This record gives sequence, structure tokens and C-alpha cells, in this order.
Amino acid sequence: MKNKAIVSHSYPVTPQDRMNYLLNLFSADQQIAIILAFPEKLNLRVLKQAIETTLSLVPILNCRFVEAEAPYWERIENSIDTIFSWTECMDHDIEEKVNEYIVEPGDRINGPMLQARLVRAQKDDVLCVKISHLCSDGTGLKEYIALLASAYNCLDKANDFDITESKILKDYKPGFRDQSQLFAAAGIKDIKSAYRQEAGSASLWGVPSNPNTNDNPRLSIRRIKRIQFDHLIGRVKEYGATVNDALITAYFRALQKHAVHIEPRTIEKAIGITVDLRRYLPNRTTGMVCNLSGMEMPVIELQCDELFEATLKKVKNVMDTIKRNQPGLSSAAGMELLAERPLSALKEFYRQQHDIAIKMKMALPLLTNFGNLAEGKIQFGDIEAYDGFMAAPIMYAPFFCTGVSTYNGVLTLAVGFHAPAVSEEAVDRLLDTMIRELDF
Repeated sequence: MKNKAIVSHSYPVTPQDRMNYLLNLFSADQQIAIILAFPEKLNLRVLKQAIETTLSLVPILNCRFVEAEAPYWERIENSIDTIFSWTECMDHDIEEKVNEYIVEPGDRINGPMLQARLVRAQKDDVLCVKISHLCSDGTGLKEYIALLASAYNCLDKANDFDITESKILKDYKPGFRDQSQLFAAAGIKDIKSAYRQEAGSASLWGVPSNPNTNDNPRLSIRRIKRIQFDHLIGRVKEYGATVNDALITAYFRALQKHAVHIEPRTIEKAIGITVDLRRYLPNRTTGMVCNLSGMEMPVIELQCDELFEATLKKVKNVMDTIKRNQPGLSSAAGMELLAERPLSALKEFYRQQHDIAIKMKMALPLLTNFGNLAEGKIQFGDIEAYDGFMAAPIMYAPFFCTGVSTYNGVLTLAVGFHAPAVSEEAVDRLLDTMIRELDF
């Protein structure tokens, strides 16, 4: 294919991009991954061309983050072979090969922002796509997969790649990446008024760790199959709750059993959760791969001997209150205000916060629920993905995050961490406890 003419070689960095750049320096290898399993072989030539086409549609994926006081995205000319690769393996090795690729370190700052690999076994093809959190959150990655599938489907039917790609590029209508339309859609005229700083009453807790040994990236996964997941959906409905409420409940209860605590302990406990801010937009999308997520911090009083149902009621009440008060918008406003400061000042501030967390050996545990990977099945040509999940960033201790995703009736819990700073046994105990708690 011929190189496409790029009108611009630099693009604005959004306040959320800046924030995720800072988190990449101090708390995580800021990548998000999506894994899709297909029962038949994909067309490698078409897949490679589809990925190359999406790089023209979403040029920020082939950029680097320029670390200036007023940072910006700069276009780089990576060849498709530095972004896409494929490998073959035996059926019994496929899970190991996929997990190795998920945790494989990359340069989230200098790019490329997108990496993809097809792992081809004797029976299945597994497509792994990783995106830098500096340019996209989980929903942005899901929207990218939809774009990639659309490009693949068009090219798969094409007699001439050049003609078909030209039509794809012509028909594509890019959206926006910043938060300006978010605040307008939410009726916020004064961003400062949307930011609220609340004093926390909960004592800190966290997963046991030794933050000085963040050496080896690891991934632990647990899955809830369709029968158990359907049972869970039915059970939470009995309490007027959501699956997300149940996940938060199970996380609280698992942490209660396995976390370390700052003394003196309080009965109040807190976790951090992510919020997809696209909920405020008219079509629930920006039409562009981007970061558009907020944070909330549910706090509950957690008794040691209470039943799951009792904790679930507390979580539901707290989450209902959060939902009534424009969830996530305060944190979005906070990022907007922080973006007014020079990057070096923010780096120094977050370095100090990081040093405090290292000394304490704990940080607020996070839970991010990516939701369904798609409204229906994900299809490349005539082949439907029969399985899939997402993985959140690979955290550096003491920071810890559990990612949740759903596809084809299966719920997946995935934790990316670094050993031996956090032991695999500690992560496995936490996830196994969550699974048991969800079977209530």
C-alpha cells in the first residue's frame, strides 16, 4: 500500500492523556489489552491491511507523547511490521503465549500506541490488541476493535485493496478526543464548580506487597462461565442491584480477608472505581479513540461477620447515591484544572505521592469494569469471536487494580501485577475469594 498523506503531524494532548502519562511514570505499565478467540483462521493479509488502514483513520495510534511543559502528540512513521506480528504454537501452549504477550513491556510514551499479535494454534486463532492508556481508555479500545472489524470486513470482500481503503478513508467521520463536549452535555459551565474535594473517613488498606521488587510482569485470570453468571444476574435482581454492585461487594469482602491495613483501622472501607463518561454524551460515544473516564470512591461500613447480602445492600445504597450525583464528573473537572499546570510541576507532585505510597506499602485498591466487549458478537469476515476478555494496566506495587469484562455470557476477572513485589499466591487468593463470594 502507498503511504497516506497526513495533513497534520502533531495533535493536542488532552487532560486525561496527561493524567495517564503521569500514572505510567509512577503506578503502572499503562496498557490495556483485549483478547479475542476465533474458531477458524483469519486472513492474515486482510488483517494486516485492516490494521494499517485504522492507523490512517486514527493517526494518534502512530504517535509519540512529547514530554514538553505543554505536551503534545507527534506523528511517527512506524512500519506496520513494528505494530503487527503473528506467531504459531501448539493448542496446549496458546494460553501461555497469549498471557506472555499481554504482559510484554512496551514503550507507552514513545509509541507506537497500538500493538497487535495474532497467535495461531492448530485449531484457533487468538487476536491480541494492546493500546497505550496514554491515548485511550477501555471503551476507546472497544471502539477501536469495532473499527478494525469494520475495516477487515470491507477489505475481506474487496477485489482491490487500494480502492476499498480509499472508500473507507473517505467515509470515515472522526469525532473528538477532549472533554469540552462532555461538560457541555452535562450542563456544566463552570468547571471549577464541578470539582469537589471530599475528606475521606476510611482508613487505607491494600494488597500485601514489597514495592521495591517490581521486576516481572504477571497476569492472573479467573472466569465465571455462563451458567454461574446467569445465576449471579438472577440473584442480584432479587435485591434490585446490578452485577457491578455485586462485583464491588465481592471486591470489598475479598479485600477484607486478604488486605493489609493502616492502623488504627476504621469500620469504613473504600475502593476506587472507574466511570465511563461517555454516558453523558448524546450518542454515548466521542466517535474517536480517546480517554474519557472518571473515578469515584465508594465508602461503606464493613463488618467482619456480615453476610454477602448485607454488604450488597450497603454497596447498592452507596452506588445509587453516586449515580444520582453525576458520577465521574468531579474527577474529570479535576483533570481539566490540573492540565493548567506545567507538566514538570505535576510530575514532581505525583513523584511525592508515589514516594508516600512506597513508604506506606499500600495504595487504594481499584476496580475497573469494562463491561461487555460488544453489544453482540464480534465478527471478522464470516468468523465470529467465540471468546474474549480485557486486561487492565499492569500495576506496580503497591498500586493494584482488578479488571472485569464480559463477552458471550462469560465474566472475566484479570489482574496485572509485578512479581515478586506482589506474590502470585496473594493475587490468586484474592481472585478465588471474589469468585466464591459471587456464588451467593
